Formats: sequence, structure tokens, C-alpha cells
Amino acid sequence: MNCLLHIVAALAALTAAAGSVRADAVKQREDQFKAAYVFNFVKFVSWPDAEATDTLTICFVGGDDVFAALTNGIASKRVGTRSLAAVQVADAALEPRCEALYIEASKAASYTLPVERAVLTISDAANFTASGGMIGLFTENHRLRFVINVQNAQRVGLHISSDLLKLAADVQRGPR
Repeated sequence: MNCLLHIVAALAALTAAAGSVRADAVKQREDQFKAAYVFNFVKFVSWPDAEATDTLTICFVGGDDVFAALTNGIASKRVGTRSLAAVQVADAALEPRCEALYIEASKAASYTLPVERAVLTISDAANFTASGGMIGLFTENHRLRFVINVQNAQRVGLHISSDLLKLAADVQRGPR
């Protein structure tokens, strides 16, 4: 009987470990998708010419795993003629080179969005676009989806391609 208890305990431990490994793999895959979305979002946005440089900088407030997924192999990626750079920051307002900003959901509620500069703001926080953000990521039926608030982007001089707008789950054209 004692041997049977050890076997059951070992099987329970293996099942729990396997579930944890699967959950970690799902989280890692989701972070890779988010990074790919961020990369593709910047490909379909136009910034005012006055702010164009040779490098397009994507800043991250939190989102360490999404940051890591994006920076993996970023050296060979380009947006048009511009190379890409990714940096982690505490406050994008103090970082003038940020042209796109990913804000982790847990940081979004306490973060003040830049409103006077042409910075594309992206987050997986709930209701992000209703709070002044431009692109909100969410999961629906195990798929990563996004909403775009065009008015928030236009307010700072950003133009989002109609090709990207067609792919959005929802396009918000005004306050919600």
C-alpha cells in the first residue's frame, strides 16, 4: 500500500509539472505573438516626417518577455529603410527617442501616456484604447486580436494604414 501511495504521489507531481511546463510554453508563445504584432504594427504606421530618423525605437514599460521576444533577431529587421531598436524604460516621457511604446497591462493603470509627441502606444491592458491608447491587444477564443483607436493616433500626427485597420477586431474613430 505504501508503494502505491508513492506511485500516486509521483504521478501527481509529474502531472503538475507537465501542466506548469505547458502553461509556460503557452505564455512564451503568447509573448512571441505579441512581439510579432508590435513589429508589424510599426510597419503600418507613418510618423510625421520631422521626426524621422535612421532608427525606429520601440520602448517597453514592463513586458520583459515581449521585449526579449522582439529583441531576439531584431538586428536584421527593418521598417522600410529604418533599422529597429528596442529599449526598456521606466518613463517614455523622459526618453525622446521612443516612437512606439509597449506598456504591460500591469503597468498601464499607473502610467501616463505621452500626448504631445508622436508615439504609437500599444498595450494588452483592458480598455487601453478608451484610456487614450492607440492599439489594444486582447485574447479571444485563444487568438491574439487587437483594437485600434484612430482618433488617439491622429491626435499626435500618426497615420495608421488602412491595411492594418482592416485586420483590427474593432476600429474606434472617436471617444468611447
